[in-house]
Amino acid sequence: GKVTVKTTPWKMWLEICLVFVTLFILFYRYVTKSFGKWKSLGIPYTKPSFPMGTYNFLSGRHLDDMSAEDHKKYLDQGYFGTFLLGKPVLAINDASFLKHIQVKDFDHFVDRFADASNKKLFSGGDTDKIWGQQLTGINGDDWKELRSAFTPIFTSGKMKGMLKFIKHIAVDLNKEMEEKAKQGEEFELKDVYGKFSLDALASSAFGVNAESFTNKDSMFVRYAASVFKNSKLEIAITVAKFIPGVPQLLDTLKVNTFKPAETKFFRDIILQTIKIRKQTKERKNDLVDLMLDCIKEDNAMNDEDEEESDQYEKDMKLNHTRKGKHNLDEISIVATAMVLLVAGYDTTGMTLSFLSYEMSKNPEVQKKLQEEIDQAYEEAGGELPDYNAIQSLPYLDMVIHETLRIHSPVGWNSRNATKDYVLPGTDIVIKKDDMVSWNAKSLHFDPKYWTNPTEFYPEHFSKEEKTNRNPYAFQAFGQGPRACIGMRFALLEAKVAVLSVLRNFSFKEGTKTQEPLVLDADNQLAWVKGGLWAKVEPREEGAY
Repeated sequence: GKVTVKTTPWKMWLEICLVFVTLFILFYRYVTKSFGKWKSLGIPYTKPSFPMGTYNFLSGRHLDDMSAEDHKKYLDQGYFGTFLLGKPVLAINDASFLKHIQVKDFDHFVDRFADASNKKLFSGGDTDKIWGQQLTGINGDDWKELRSAFTPIFTSGKMKGMLKFIKHIAVDLNKEMEEKAKQGEEFELKDVYGKFSLDALASSAFGVNAESFTNKDSMFVRYAASVFKNSKLEIAITVAKFIPGVPQLLDTLKVNTFKPAETKFFRDIILQTIKIRKQTKERKNDLVDLMLDCIKEDNAMNDEDEEESDQYEKDMKLNHTRKGKHNLDEISIVATAMVLLVAGYDTTGMTLSFLSYEMSKNPEVQKKLQEEIDQAYEEAGGELPDYNAIQSLPYLDMVIHETLRIHSPVGWNSRNATKDYVLPGTDIVIKKDDMVSWNAKSLHFDPKYWTNPTEFYPEHFSKEEKTNRNPYAFQAFGQGPRACIGMRFALLEAKVAVLSVLRNFSFKEGTKTQEPLVLDADNQLAWVKGGLWAKVEPREEGAY
């Protein structure tokens, strides 16, 4: 007769356990296989642990803080070894190496992450793929195409045209400050500046009014804010994407894991704006129109108004001849507008908050800045100065840059080697697909480069100090062709806000800021726990 083999439950469980143990051992080997690399090369390194590598992303501490601690430990070394999950990453501690990595030998370090890592990171459904098409997420020639297509948007000539959008929002910002002054209470600074930054971006990059100041229930505001908040679950899902097999599964099932509702909302807004522009032939000459100009096949956008005024601008130039038939489409615009939102909204709101916080703590700096601002207004007949006048205010520029030095929105940054590279002056070979990283915060506080690193000291950006300093020690926007594409827009936005607010108001110290400042691990950017608080008072000689 028929023989039936009965599997007893314990045997079945044993087999399941064995499968899991085998998978775990394979995963363990996969992550830890390179953990001995730096030791074998005789390079000092921070001890890794399974599965996160050097930095435990679920520890409740911010990566920028954890990494800056290690940089401090190895301050007298030009570099040291770290691990990102299982991947060895050479951390750079010396600005002279960065000159090579970011500029001179840029062709070896075009990419932020390896293609394989990007594929894993942006695996999933259609909205996850949009994040993968952004300037920060693409590599090689695709990146060069997109970057060189959209660079002409951000020349100083085009920025002059953006001033009217920003000026308009500055009126709302002043009204809000007036309310805060009347109430006389201290308030959280980013609540206010985040609205300014978001409205300025919404009107210029999305062609819509986000109504941050006027509509408490604005969907634009709600969705923009939640893009930056990372729950522990979202961090865990991101880490899980590096487990073999998981990205393929997400791709097959087309599962969106990164902020699907928010991404869909912004995608639909931009596509709708583009559709209306095409139908009505209306032009606002905002970033949407300029991006549309860029993707037209006969694109001949020139940048004749591009003046290479300093080292930073020259270094940013990308030598790339665009192919005639390029594959940029409306999704390229969606992805680029999204990256402007993500890279521009919180960073500018944070920088203005930190600046106002520093003004409340450094009244003599605030007074000196207000004197420069008052003079500029008087020369402009009591109006907001024009673009050229704004750009020629030295102390304003110094105060903004010093704010960015002490409170850099992005600390940890990386590049991926696209071919083997010998680190200049050493015998260290960075192999293809190896990573290098650096920490802006660490460079910005290194006494090698700054005369008063722990003080808020705008003179760090005086002509004299800049001449005597390695320029690559300042990394708030990055450097070289992969530096922040929207830097000019961000600085213009910040300058207009500071001008219009400090013309009419002064900041006084609050009591609610948690000091010493500690970074909030739930925020992708370097923002502080509990926010920044200050009071605002009307100035006697203000321009009411």
